[in-house]
Amino acid sequence: MNIEGQTHTDTAPLLSRTPLLEIEDLHVSFPGENGRKSVISGLTLSVNAGEVVALVGESGSGKSMTALSLMRLLPPDAEITSGRISFAGRDILALSPAELDALRGADIGMLFQQPQAMLDPTSRVRTQVAEPLWVHRKMSRHSALGRVVNMLRDVGIPDPSARAQCFAHELSGGMAQRVMIATALSGNPQLLIADEPTTALDVTVQAQILRLLDDERRKRSLATLLITHDLSVVAAFADRIAVMYAGRIVEEGPTQAILKAPQHPYTKALISCSLLTTDGAGQLLSIPGSSAHAHELSCGCRFHPRCAIAKSSGMGNQCMASEPSLDSLPEGRKARCWAVGHHHDEQTSC
Repeated sequence: MNIEGQTHTDTAPLLSRTPLLEIEDLHVSFPGENGRKSVISGLTLSVNAGEVVALVGESGSGKSMTALSLMRLLPPDAEITSGRISFAGRDILALSPAELDALRGADIGMLFQQPQAMLDPTSRVRTQVAEPLWVHRKMSRHSALGRVVNMLRDVGIPDPSARAQCFAHELSGGMAQRVMIATALSGNPQLLIADEPTTALDVTVQAQILRLLDDERRKRSLATLLITHDLSVVAAFADRIAVMYAGRIVEEGPTQAILKAPQHPYTKALISCSLLTTDGAGQLLSIPGSSAHAHELSCGCRFHPRCAIAKSSGMGNQCMASEPSLDSLPEGRKARCWAVGHHHDEQTSC
């Protein structure tokens, strides 16, 4: 899919400027042979009420680990070593297990990459969709089960009465994702975290699911953190983009401003690849080298080993010597690059 000709035109009510979700200087690490390995380094990001923010980057950049950190669903050996995560003024990192259970599904809903793997294979669809209603909205079991058919119909499932009786293995990928959407929204959350929600689906079903998510967020004024590598999805649905590389945000700003005039070399490369651009030999463009992990780089700009600008502009030594800060630019934009703006204070020298 490419991003040409696609624009995000939001007819929803005016977005709130009050952050609903705030992440500040988040650090996450795993144990390694020589101490802990960083996977997220100093992540700062916010999502306002009713806003769609897309977190974009290659596989391994730290996007999904960010989502798991927000829900405190990290693997047992992962650790949030420092930082702050606040939702509606509440410190998520300070919540008890009971408070977390109340938050998940009620205030924050989540969609995962593989819906069939997330559905309980031993429970019927109706039970799984109804559970948030009696757990979070305190409905009786009978009343909650009675609501399921309408909820499945609302997310576009044909013959919802029959589908409510199914088990996960009896659903197609698209049907399973619709069930997951119904389940995630049944608790009436304020924020939806959607982690690559259409990756495993064919193009036609992807478009249907994305339209459904967009319709629901407009009806509910639902804030959404959309995690994806697909810039065509971002162009159509996101208000703001945060580009992530090796555990760091390298560029951030309004969607159309970034897609039309990206500032960071990594963002430019991602867009060129998404447009299916070819080189002089007719080969599709790709970013040279492989995506770096945060723990593999001890100094300098994390993208510099793959950066065409660093290699061609004579800035290579500076890019290798110290990491630039994420600096503010016009139009509410930010970028972390020695070739853009002026950098100070937070730069890290080797």
